[in-house]
Amino acid sequence: MGQYRKKPVVIEAITFDEFVAHGLLNPDSPPSVVRGMPWAFKYKGNPTIQENEECYLIPTLEGTMKFKRGDMLITGVKGEIYPCKRDIFEATYEKVP
Repeated sequence: MGQYRKKPVVIEAITFDEFVAHGLLNPDSPPSVVRGMPWAFKYKGNPTIQENEECYLIPTLEGTMKFKRGDMLITGVKGEIYPCKRDIFEATYEKVP
């Protein structure tokens, strides 16, 4: 059995607050804002919907996942999106200069 290293790859990621800001600028039609947060909008072509003030439901290749405040939302190498817990994100990725 051999050992393997993950290939270096550059991904895009945003915070929960950046995601909310994107939704406020790009709401579904007609726009619906609840307590200052967009209810539903598309991100990278994927429909998202607010579950509550701390969580959005995100369609991923593995099914619907919860994107919670404090998480990061990653766009993968093939354009897929998925949420990632902040501690795992920080252990796995570093900022590209």
